[in-house]
Amino acid sequence: MNKLSNLESKIIILKSRFFLTRTLGYFSFFLIPIYVQKSLILPYYLKILLMVLYSAFMLGQWFLLGKEIDHRLKIYFEVNSSVDRIVYRLLLGMTFIFLVYNLLNFFTYKWSNNFFWFFWILCGLFYSWPTRGKIIEESVSTNFGDIKFLDSFEKTLLLLICVFFVFSLPEFPKISSYIELKAYFMESLPLGTLFWAFLKMNYLPFLKYFSLFKVGFFIHFYFVGMGIFQLIFYSLLRHFFGRRLALLGVFAVISSWSFSKILSANLISSHLSIYTVIWVWTGLWVVRSSTYKSGLFLGVIGFLIALIDPRFSLLILVHSAICYLFFVKYKMKWFQKQFFKYFSFGFILSILMFLFWCFFSKGQVIHGDLGSLLILKKNILHELSEKAVFSLSFLGVGLVCFKYIYPMNKKISSDLFIDMKKMFLVLISITSLALYAILIAPSMVSGFAILWPIAFFCLIPIEFIFQLSTRFRSNRNIIYLMYILICLLDSHFEGRVKIFLKLFEIS
Repeated sequence: MNKLSNLESKIIILKSRFFLTRTLGYFSFFLIPIYVQKSLILPYYLKILLMVLYSAFMLGQWFLLGKEIDHRLKIYFEVNSSVDRIVYRLLLGMTFIFLVYNLLNFFTYKWSNNFFWFFWILCGLFYSWPTRGKIIEESVSTNFGDIKFLDSFEKTLLLLICVFFVFSLPEFPKISSYIELKAYFMESLPLGTLFWAFLKMNYLPFLKYFSLFKVGFFIHFYFVGMGIFQLIFYSLLRHFFGRRLALLGVFAVISSWSFSKILSANLISSHLSIYTVIWVWTGLWVVRSSTYKSGLFLGVIGFLIALIDPRFSLLILVHSAICYLFFVKYKMKWFQKQFFKYFSFGFILSILMFLFWCFFSKGQVIHGDLGSLLILKKNILHELSEKAVFSLSFLGVGLVCFKYIYPMNKKISSDLFIDMKKMFLVLISITSLALYAILIAPSMVSGFAILWPIAFFCLIPIEFIFQLSTRFRSNRNIIYLMYILICLLDSHFEGRVKIFLKLFEIS
Protein backbone atom coordinates (compact mmCIF):
# COMPACT_ATOMS: atom_id res chain seq x y z
CA MET A 1 0.00 0.00 0.00
CA ASN A 2 2.86 2.34 0.92
CA LYS A 3 4.60 1.54 -2.35
CA LEU A 4 1.43 2.42 -4.29
CA SER A 5 0.99 5.73 -2.44
CA ASN A 6 4.69 6.58 -2.96
CA LEU A 7 4.35 5.85 -6.68
CA GLU A 8 1.25 8.07 -6.94
CA SER A 9 2.94 10.93 -5.10
CA LYS A 10 6.01 10.59 -7.36
CA ILE A 11 3.79 10.73 -10.45
CA ILE A 12 2.02 13.83 -9.07
CA ILE A 13 5.40 15.54 -8.52
CA LEU A 14 6.51 14.66 -12.04
CA LYS A 15 3.23 15.91 -13.51
CA SER A 16 3.42 19.18 -11.54
CA ARG A 17 7.01 19.76 -12.63
CA PHE A 18 6.12 18.99 -16.25
CA PHE A 19 3.10 21.33 -16.20
CA LEU A 20 4.96 24.23 -14.55
CA THR A 21 8.00 23.89 -16.85
CA ARG A 22 5.88 23.68 -20.00
CA THR A 23 3.50 26.49 -18.97
CA LEU A 24 6.27 28.90 -17.97
CA GLY A 25 8.26 28.10 -21.10
CA TYR A 26 5.23 28.41 -23.38
CA PHE A 27 3.90 31.70 -22.04
CA SER A 28 7.38 33.25 -21.72
CA PHE A 29 7.68 33.02 -25.49
CA PHE A 30 4.01 33.60 -26.22
CA LEU A 31 4.04 36.91 -24.32
CA ILE A 32 6.85 38.28 -26.51
CA PRO A 33 4.25 40.41 -28.40
CA ILE A 34 3.23 42.03 -25.11
CA TYR A 35 6.60 43.10 -23.77
CA VAL A 36 8.10 43.91 -27.18
CA GLN A 37 5.34 46.44 -27.76
CA LYS A 38 6.49 48.25 -24.63
CA SER A 39 10.03 48.45 -26.04
CA LEU A 40 9.61 50.03 -29.46
CA ILE A 41 12.73 52.13 -28.85
CA LEU A 42 14.91 49.01 -28.86
CA PRO A 43 17.78 48.92 -31.41
CA TYR A 44 16.91 47.38 -34.74
CA TYR A 45 19.08 44.28 -34.26
CA LEU A 46 17.35 43.51 -30.93
CA LYS A 47 13.96 43.77 -32.61
CA ILE A 48 15.19 41.23 -35.16
CA LEU A 49 16.39 38.92 -32.38
CA LEU A 50 13.05 39.09 -30.56
CA MET A 51 11.11 38.43 -33.76
CA VAL A 52 13.37 35.44 -34.47
CA LEU A 53 12.47 34.09 -31.02
CA TYR A 54 8.77 34.64 -31.72
CA SER A 55 9.05 32.90 -35.12
CA ALA A 56 10.95 30.00 -33.52
CA PHE A 57 8.15 29.72 -30.95
CA MET A 58 5.56 29.52 -33.74
CA LEU A 59 7.62 26.85 -35.51
CA GLY A 60 7.51 24.85 -32.29
CA GLN A 61 3.72 25.13 -32.18
CA TRP A 62 3.37 23.93 -35.76
CA PHE A 63 5.55 20.95 -34.90
CA LEU A 64 3.44 20.10 -31.83
CA LEU A 65 0.23 20.43 -33.85
CA GLY A 66 1.63 18.11 -36.52
CA LYS A 67 2.59 15.66 -33.80
CA GLU A 68 -0.92 15.84 -32.33
CA ILE A 69 -2.47 15.15 -35.74
CA ASP A 70 -0.21 12.09 -36.00
CA HIS A 71 -1.35 10.93 -32.57
CA ARG A 72 -5.08 11.45 -33.20
CA LEU A 73 -5.05 9.77 -36.62
CA LYS A 74 -2.67 7.03 -35.39
CA ILE A 75 -0.16 7.64 -38.17
CA TYR A 76 2.93 5.48 -37.74
CA PHE A 77 5.59 5.72 -40.39
CA GLU A 78 9.18 4.78 -41.15
CA VAL A 79 11.71 7.59 -41.58
CA ASN A 80 15.16 7.84 -43.08
CA SER A 81 16.53 10.22 -40.42
CA SER A 82 15.25 12.10 -37.38
CA VAL A 83 15.10 15.30 -39.47
CA ASP A 84 12.52 13.60 -41.71
CA ARG A 85 10.14 13.43 -38.77
CA ILE A 86 10.77 17.06 -37.77
CA VAL A 87 10.10 18.61 -41.18
CA TYR A 88 7.12 16.34 -41.83
CA ARG A 89 5.41 17.49 -38.64
CA LEU A 90 6.39 21.12 -39.22
CA LEU A 91 4.81 21.16 -42.68
CA LEU A 92 1.73 19.21 -41.59
CA GLY A 93 1.12 21.56 -38.66
CA MET A 94 1.87 24.64 -40.77
CA THR A 95 -0.74 23.69 -43.38
CA PHE A 96 -3.49 23.26 -40.81
CA ILE A 97 -2.52 26.55 -39.14
CA PHE A 98 -2.74 28.07 -42.63
CA LEU A 99 -6.39 27.00 -42.76
CA VAL A 100 -7.14 28.25 -39.22
CA TYR A 101 -5.56 31.65 -39.87
CA ASN A 102 -7.44 32.16 -43.12
CA LEU A 103 -10.69 31.41 -41.30
CA LEU A 104 -9.80 33.96 -38.60
CA ASN A 105 -9.00 36.52 -41.29
CA PHE A 106 -12.71 36.72 -42.18
CA PHE A 107 -13.42 38.48 -38.88
CA THR A 108 -12.71 42.09 -37.96
CA TYR A 109 -9.40 42.97 -36.31
CA LYS A 110 -10.94 42.98 -32.82
CA TRP A 111 -12.48 39.51 -33.13
CA SER A 112 -9.50 38.10 -35.03
CA ASN A 113 -7.21 39.30 -32.25
CA ASN A 114 -9.43 37.77 -29.54
CA PHE A 115 -9.71 34.43 -31.35
CA PHE A 116 -5.96 34.43 -32.02
CA TRP A 117 -5.10 34.72 -28.32
CA PHE A 118 -7.87 32.33 -27.29
CA PHE A 119 -6.69 29.68 -29.79
CA TRP A 120 -3.04 29.77 -28.70
CA ILE A 121 -3.83 29.93 -24.97
CA LEU A 122 -5.94 26.77 -25.36
CA CYS A 123 -3.12 25.14 -27.35
CA GLY A 124 -0.62 26.11 -24.65
CA LEU A 125 -2.71 24.59 -21.88
CA PHE A 126 -3.34 21.48 -23.96
CA TYR A 127 0.35 20.97 -24.81
CA SER A 128 1.32 21.62 -21.17
CA TRP A 129 -1.26 19.33 -19.60
CA PRO A 130 0.67 16.37 -18.18
CA THR A 131 -0.01 12.75 -18.99
CA ARG A 132 2.24 9.85 -18.15
CA GLY A 133 2.98 9.32 -21.85
CA LYS A 134 4.12 12.91 -22.33
CA ILE A 135 6.38 12.83 -19.26
CA ILE A 136 8.06 9.59 -20.34
CA GLU A 137 8.28 10.13 -24.10
CA GLU A 138 8.52 13.89 -24.65
CA SER A 139 11.98 15.31 -24.99
CA VAL A 140 13.36 17.89 -27.40
CA SER A 141 16.61 15.96 -27.78
CA THR A 142 14.81 12.85 -29.10
CA ASN A 143 13.84 14.82 -32.23
CA PHE A 144 17.48 15.55 -33.10
CA GLY A 145 18.91 12.06 -33.09
CA ASP A 146 21.33 12.81 -35.95
CA ILE A 147 23.24 15.41 -33.89
CA LYS A 148 24.20 12.89 -31.20
CA PHE A 149 26.21 10.85 -33.71
CA LEU A 150 28.16 13.70 -35.33
CA ASP A 151 31.94 13.50 -35.16
CA SER A 152 34.23 16.51 -34.68
CA PHE A 153 34.42 17.29 -38.42
CA GLU A 154 30.65 17.18 -38.78
CA LYS A 155 30.06 19.32 -35.67
CA THR A 156 32.50 21.91 -37.01
CA LEU A 157 30.69 21.96 -40.35
CA LEU A 158 27.32 22.26 -38.60
CA LEU A 159 28.69 25.25 -36.67
CA LEU A 160 29.87 26.82 -39.95
CA ILE A 161 26.40 26.31 -41.46
CA CYS A 162 24.83 28.11 -38.48
CA VAL A 163 27.36 30.97 -38.74
CA PHE A 164 26.69 31.40 -42.47
CA PHE A 165 22.93 31.24 -41.86
CA VAL A 166 23.16 34.12 -39.35
CA PHE A 167 25.47 36.28 -41.48
CA SER A 168 23.54 35.65 -44.71
CA LEU A 169 20.59 37.66 -43.39
CA PRO A 170 19.71 40.00 -46.30
CA GLU A 171 19.06 43.70 -46.10
CA PHE A 172 15.31 44.26 -45.81
CA PRO A 173 13.49 46.67 -48.18
CA LYS A 174 12.85 50.16 -46.82
CA ILE A 175 9.08 50.27 -46.38
CA SER A 176 7.35 52.79 -44.15
CA SER A 177 3.66 51.78 -44.06
CA TYR A 178 1.35 48.78 -44.01
CA ILE A 179 -0.12 49.71 -47.42
CA GLU A 180 3.36 49.88 -48.96
CA LEU A 181 4.24 46.50 -47.47
CA LYS A 182 1.12 44.86 -48.86
CA ALA A 183 1.70 46.42 -52.29
CA TYR A 184 5.33 45.19 -52.24
CA PHE A 185 4.17 41.70 -51.30
CA MET A 186 1.50 41.54 -54.00
CA GLU A 187 3.96 42.74 -56.59
CA SER A 188 6.46 40.03 -55.59
CA LEU A 189 3.84 37.32 -55.13
CA PRO A 190 0.78 38.46 -57.14
CA LEU A 191 -1.23 35.29 -56.46
CA GLY A 192 -0.50 35.03 -52.75
CA THR A 193 -3.64 36.56 -51.22
CA LEU A 194 -4.17 33.61 -48.88
CA PHE A 195 -0.49 33.59 -47.99
CA TRP A 196 -0.72 37.28 -47.08
CA ALA A 197 -3.68 36.49 -44.79
CA PHE A 198 -1.64 33.74 -43.13
CA LEU A 199 1.32 36.06 -42.48
CA LYS A 200 -0.89 38.86 -41.23
CA MET A 201 -2.58 36.53 -38.74
CA ASN A 202 0.71 34.94 -37.66
CA TYR A 203 2.08 38.36 -36.70
CA LEU A 204 -1.28 39.88 -35.75
CA PRO A 205 -0.15 40.95 -32.22
CA PHE A 206 2.30 43.37 -33.91
CA LEU A 207 -0.11 44.73 -36.53
CA LYS A 208 -0.60 48.07 -34.76
CA TYR A 209 3.17 48.45 -34.34
CA PHE A 210 4.36 48.56 -37.93
CA SER A 211 8.10 48.67 -37.19
CA LEU A 212 7.75 45.31 -35.42
CA PHE A 213 5.24 43.85 -37.88
CA LYS A 214 7.56 44.63 -40.83
CA VAL A 215 10.55 43.02 -39.11
CA GLY A 216 8.52 39.91 -38.22
CA PHE A 217 7.16 39.74 -41.76
CA PHE A 218 10.61 39.65 -43.41
CA ILE A 219 12.12 37.47 -40.67
CA HIS A 220 9.47 34.89 -41.54
CA PHE A 221 10.70 34.64 -45.13
CA TYR A 222 14.31 34.28 -44.07
CA PHE A 223 14.34 32.48 -40.73
CA VAL A 224 11.31 30.23 -41.27
CA GLY A 225 11.47 29.83 -45.05
CA MET A 226 15.23 29.37 -45.41
CA GLY A 227 15.44 27.35 -42.18
CA ILE A 228 12.88 24.84 -43.45
CA PHE A 229 14.63 24.82 -46.85
CA GLN A 230 17.96 23.84 -45.27
CA LEU A 231 16.37 21.14 -43.10
CA ILE A 232 14.46 19.58 -45.99
CA PHE A 233 17.45 19.68 -48.32
CA TYR A 234 19.52 17.92 -45.65
CA SER A 235 16.73 15.38 -45.19
CA LEU A 236 16.57 14.74 -48.96
CA LEU A 237 20.35 14.25 -49.13
CA ARG A 238 20.21 11.73 -46.27
CA HIS A 239 18.22 9.40 -48.54
CA PHE A 240 21.37 9.03 -50.68
CA PHE A 241 24.39 10.05 -48.62
CA GLY A 242 25.77 9.80 -45.10
CA ARG A 243 25.63 12.63 -42.57
CA ARG A 244 29.00 14.02 -43.68
CA LEU A 245 28.06 14.55 -47.30
CA ALA A 246 24.53 15.68 -46.45
CA LEU A 247 25.99 18.45 -44.27
CA LEU A 248 28.51 19.28 -47.00
CA GLY A 249 25.65 19.63 -49.51
CA VAL A 250 23.80 22.06 -47.23
CA PHE A 251 27.02 23.99 -46.67
CA ALA A 252 27.70 24.15 -50.42
CA VAL A 253 24.30 25.82 -50.94
CA ILE A 254 24.45 28.27 -48.04
CA SER A 255 28.09 29.22 -48.71
CA SER A 256 27.33 29.98 -52.36
CA TRP A 257 27.34 33.71 -53.09
CA SER A 258 24.18 33.07 -55.12
CA PHE A 259 22.38 32.19 -51.88
CA SER A 260 22.90 35.73 -50.62
CA LYS A 261 22.25 37.40 -53.99
CA ILE A 262 18.96 35.55 -54.57
CA LEU A 263 17.67 36.71 -51.19
CA SER A 264 18.88 40.28 -51.70
CA ALA A 265 17.25 40.50 -55.15
CA ASN A 266 13.78 39.66 -53.80
CA LEU A 267 13.34 37.92 -50.48
CA ILE A 268 9.64 37.19 -51.07
CA SER A 269 9.67 35.82 -54.62
CA SER A 270 12.69 33.63 -53.77
CA HIS A 271 10.46 31.93 -51.21
CA LEU A 272 8.50 30.28 -54.05
CA SER A 273 11.48 28.29 -55.30
CA ILE A 274 12.05 26.51 -51.97
CA TYR A 275 8.82 24.56 -52.50
CA THR A 276 10.48 22.60 -55.30
CA VAL A 277 12.72 20.78 -52.80
CA ILE A 278 9.70 20.19 -50.53
CA TRP A 279 7.84 18.70 -53.49
CA VAL A 280 10.64 16.29 -54.43
CA TRP A 281 11.38 15.31 -50.82
CA THR A 282 7.68 14.54 -50.19
CA GLY A 283 7.73 11.85 -52.87
CA LEU A 284 10.72 10.19 -51.19
CA TRP A 285 9.05 10.50 -47.78
CA VAL A 286 5.81 8.88 -48.99
CA VAL A 287 7.67 5.91 -50.51
CA ARG A 288 9.81 5.49 -47.39
CA SER A 289 6.93 5.86 -44.91
CA SER A 290 5.34 2.52 -45.97
CA THR A 291 1.88 3.51 -44.71
CA TYR A 292 -1.35 4.26 -46.54
CA LYS A 293 -1.92 7.23 -44.22
CA SER A 294 0.96 9.01 -45.95
CA GLY A 295 -1.68 9.92 -48.54
CA LEU A 296 -2.80 12.65 -46.13
CA PHE A 297 0.63 14.31 -46.21
CA LEU A 298 0.90 13.98 -50.00
CA GLY A 299 -2.43 15.81 -50.38
CA VAL A 300 -1.53 18.38 -47.72
CA ILE A 301 1.72 19.31 -49.51
CA GLY A 302 -0.16 19.69 -52.79
CA PHE A 303 -2.61 22.00 -51.06
CA LEU A 304 0.17 23.96 -49.33
CA ILE A 305 1.89 24.64 -52.66
CA ALA A 306 -1.48 25.64 -54.16
CA LEU A 307 -1.97 28.13 -51.30
CA ILE A 308 1.36 29.77 -52.13
CA ASP A 309 0.56 30.02 -55.84
CA PRO A 310 -2.65 28.55 -57.40
CA ARG A 311 -0.76 27.95 -60.67
CA PHE A 312 0.95 25.08 -58.86
CA SER A 313 -2.39 23.40 -57.99
CA LEU A 314 -2.22 20.92 -60.86
CA LEU A 315 1.13 19.63 -59.59
CA ILE A 316 -0.84 17.48 -57.17
CA LEU A 317 -1.95 15.34 -60.14
CA VAL A 318 1.67 14.82 -61.19
CA HIS A 319 2.70 14.06 -57.62
CA SER A 320 -0.02 11.48 -57.09
CA ALA A 321 0.87 9.79 -60.39
CA ILE A 322 4.57 9.55 -59.44
CA CYS A 323 3.79 8.14 -55.98
CA TYR A 324 1.36 5.66 -57.49
CA LEU A 325 3.96 4.36 -59.97
CA PHE A 326 6.74 4.09 -57.38
CA PHE A 327 4.80 2.98 -54.29
CA VAL A 328 1.02 2.52 -54.28
CA LYS A 329 0.92 0.43 -57.47
CA TYR A 330 2.65 -2.48 -55.73
CA LYS A 331 0.22 -2.60 -52.79
CA MET A 332 -3.04 -4.50 -52.46
CA LYS A 333 -6.36 -2.95 -53.50
CA TRP A 334 -7.40 -2.23 -49.92
CA PHE A 335 -4.14 -0.31 -49.30
CA GLN A 336 -4.63 1.71 -52.51
CA LYS A 337 -8.19 2.59 -51.55
CA GLN A 338 -7.14 3.76 -48.07
CA PHE A 339 -4.20 5.76 -49.49
CA PHE A 340 -6.41 7.71 -51.88
CA LYS A 341 -9.05 8.20 -49.19
CA TYR A 342 -6.52 10.08 -47.04
CA PHE A 343 -5.12 11.79 -50.12
CA SER A 344 -8.56 13.11 -51.12
CA PHE A 345 -8.57 15.81 -48.38
CA GLY A 346 -5.69 17.77 -49.89
CA PHE A 347 -6.61 16.83 -53.46
CA ILE A 348 -10.14 18.27 -53.24
CA LEU A 349 -8.88 21.48 -51.61
CA SER A 350 -6.17 21.89 -54.28
CA ILE A 351 -8.63 21.44 -57.16
CA LEU A 352 -11.05 23.89 -55.51
CA MET A 353 -8.19 26.39 -55.23
CA PHE A 354 -7.46 25.97 -58.93
CA LEU A 355 -11.12 26.33 -59.98
CA PHE A 356 -11.66 29.44 -57.85
CA TRP A 357 -8.53 30.99 -59.23
CA CYS A 358 -9.52 30.21 -62.83
CA PHE A 359 -12.88 31.87 -62.16
CA PHE A 360 -11.44 35.03 -60.61
CA SER A 361 -8.50 35.33 -63.02
CA LYS A 362 -10.96 35.39 -65.98
CA GLY A 363 -9.05 32.88 -68.04
CA GLN A 364 -5.60 34.41 -67.56
CA VAL A 365 -4.29 31.21 -66.08
CA ILE A 366 -1.33 29.86 -68.00
CA HIS A 367 1.36 32.17 -69.36
CA GLY A 368 4.42 29.94 -69.72
CA ASP A 369 6.26 29.60 -73.03
CA LEU A 370 9.22 27.78 -74.50
CA GLY A 371 11.33 30.87 -73.85
CA SER A 372 11.43 29.65 -70.24
CA LEU A 373 13.72 26.87 -71.46
CA LEU A 374 16.35 29.46 -72.40
CA ILE A 375 15.90 31.12 -69.01
CA LEU A 376 16.40 27.75 -67.33
CA LYS A 377 19.62 27.13 -69.29
CA LYS A 378 20.90 30.62 -68.50
CA ASN A 379 20.16 30.22 -64.76
CA ILE A 380 21.89 26.82 -64.59
CA LEU A 381 25.04 28.14 -66.31
CA HIS A 382 25.06 31.17 -64.02
CA GLU A 383 24.91 29.04 -60.86
CA LEU A 384 27.65 26.74 -62.16
CA SER A 385 29.92 29.73 -62.74
CA GLU A 386 29.26 31.13 -59.25
CA LYS A 387 30.84 28.27 -57.29
CA ALA A 388 33.73 26.02 -58.33
CA VAL A 389 32.49 22.87 -56.57
CA PHE A 390 29.23 22.97 -58.55
CA SER A 391 31.11 22.05 -61.74
CA LEU A 392 31.15 18.48 -60.34
CA SER A 393 27.40 18.27 -60.99
CA PHE A 394 28.07 17.43 -64.67
CA LEU A 395 30.17 14.47 -63.55
CA GLY A 396 27.44 13.50 -61.07
CA VAL A 397 24.78 13.41 -63.79
CA GLY A 398 27.16 11.39 -65.96
CA LEU A 399 27.78 8.81 -63.21
CA VAL A 400 24.04 8.40 -62.58
CA CYS A 401 23.35 7.92 -66.30
CA PHE A 402 26.20 5.43 -66.63
CA LYS A 403 24.99 3.44 -63.61
CA TYR A 404 21.45 3.41 -64.98
CA ILE A 405 22.45 2.39 -68.52
CA TYR A 406 25.08 -0.17 -67.38
CA PRO A 407 23.76 -1.48 -64.04
CA MET A 408 25.93 -4.63 -64.27
CA ASN A 409 29.22 -2.75 -64.62
CA LYS A 410 31.32 -4.09 -61.74
CA LYS A 411 33.49 -1.03 -61.15
CA ILE A 412 30.64 1.49 -60.86
CA SER A 413 28.26 -0.90 -59.08
CA SER A 414 30.82 -1.84 -56.42
CA ASP A 415 32.15 1.69 -55.76
CA LEU A 416 29.00 3.79 -56.10
CA PHE A 417 26.26 2.61 -53.76
CA ILE A 418 23.23 4.70 -54.68
CA ASP A 419 19.64 3.52 -54.50
CA MET A 420 18.71 3.84 -58.17
CA LYS A 421 15.00 3.46 -57.50
CA LYS A 422 15.08 6.55 -55.28
CA MET A 423 17.38 8.33 -57.74
CA PHE A 424 14.99 7.60 -60.59
CA LEU A 425 12.13 9.01 -58.51
CA VAL A 426 14.13 12.22 -57.92
CA LEU A 427 15.02 12.51 -61.63
CA ILE A 428 11.38 12.03 -62.65
CA SER A 429 10.27 14.61 -60.07
CA ILE A 430 12.86 17.21 -61.16
CA THR A 431 12.03 16.66 -64.84
CA SER A 432 8.30 17.01 -64.13
CA LEU A 433 8.88 20.26 -62.25
CA ALA A 434 11.06 21.62 -65.06
CA LEU A 435 8.45 20.82 -67.74
CA TYR A 436 5.64 22.23 -65.60
CA ALA A 437 7.65 25.41 -65.02
CA ILE A 438 8.46 25.85 -68.71
CA LEU A 439 4.84 25.39 -69.82
CA ILE A 440 2.83 26.86 -66.93
CA ALA A 441 4.79 28.57 -64.13
CA PRO A 442 8.09 30.16 -65.27
CA SER A 443 8.81 31.49 -61.76
CA MET A 444 9.82 27.97 -60.74
CA VAL A 445 12.90 27.89 -62.98
CA SER A 446 14.97 30.32 -60.94
CA GLY A 447 16.49 30.90 -57.52
CA PHE A 448 16.82 27.98 -55.15
CA ALA A 449 14.97 25.70 -57.56
CA ILE A 450 18.19 25.73 -59.62
CA LEU A 451 20.67 25.85 -56.74
CA TRP A 452 19.70 22.73 -54.77
CA PRO A 453 19.62 20.21 -57.69
CA ILE A 454 23.10 21.36 -58.76
CA ALA A 455 24.40 20.89 -55.19
CA PHE A 456 22.69 17.48 -55.06
CA PHE A 457 24.38 16.15 -58.21
CA CYS A 458 27.80 17.57 -57.33
CA LEU A 459 27.85 15.32 -54.23
CA ILE A 460 27.65 12.12 -56.28
CA PRO A 461 31.30 12.22 -57.52
CA ILE A 462 32.43 13.08 -53.98
CA GLU A 463 30.49 10.07 -52.68
CA PHE A 464 32.22 7.97 -55.35
CA ILE A 465 35.64 9.18 -54.11
CA PHE A 466 34.64 8.51 -50.47
CA GLN A 467 33.60 4.96 -51.27
CA LEU A 468 36.84 4.35 -53.17
CA SER A 469 38.79 5.37 -50.05
CA THR A 470 36.77 3.43 -47.46
CA ARG A 471 39.89 1.63 -46.20
CA PHE A 472 41.75 4.86 -45.47
CA ARG A 473 39.84 6.91 -42.92
CA SER A 474 42.56 9.56 -42.60
CA ASN A 475 42.48 10.14 -46.38
CA ARG A 476 38.71 10.58 -46.24
CA ASN A 477 39.11 13.27 -43.56
CA ILE A 478 41.64 15.12 -45.73
CA ILE A 479 39.33 14.93 -48.76
CA TYR A 480 36.39 16.12 -46.66
CA LEU A 481 38.41 19.03 -45.28
CA MET A 482 39.55 19.93 -48.79
CA TYR A 483 35.97 20.26 -50.05
CA ILE A 484 35.00 22.35 -47.01
CA LEU A 485 37.88 24.73 -47.81
CA ILE A 486 36.86 24.87 -51.48
CA CYS A 487 33.35 25.90 -50.41
CA LEU A 488 34.78 28.51 -48.02
CA LEU A 489 37.16 30.08 -50.53
CA ASP A 490 34.46 31.37 -52.90
CA SER A 491 31.79 32.06 -50.28
CA HIS A 492 32.24 35.89 -50.25
CA PHE A 493 31.81 35.79 -46.50
CA GLU A 494 33.14 39.33 -46.12
CA GLY A 495 30.28 40.62 -48.32
CA ARG A 496 27.73 38.94 -46.06
CA VAL A 497 29.37 40.43 -42.97
CA LYS A 498 29.14 43.94 -44.47
CA ILE A 499 25.40 43.49 -45.09
CA PHE A 500 24.93 42.04 -41.60
CA LEU A 501 26.76 44.91 -39.89
CA LYS A 502 24.34 47.40 -41.47
CA LEU A 503 21.74 46.09 -39.01
CA PHE A 504 23.66 47.80 -36.21
CA GLU A 505 23.61 51.13 -38.07
CA ILE A 506 19.81 51.23 -38.35
CA SER A 507 18.11 52.90 -35.41
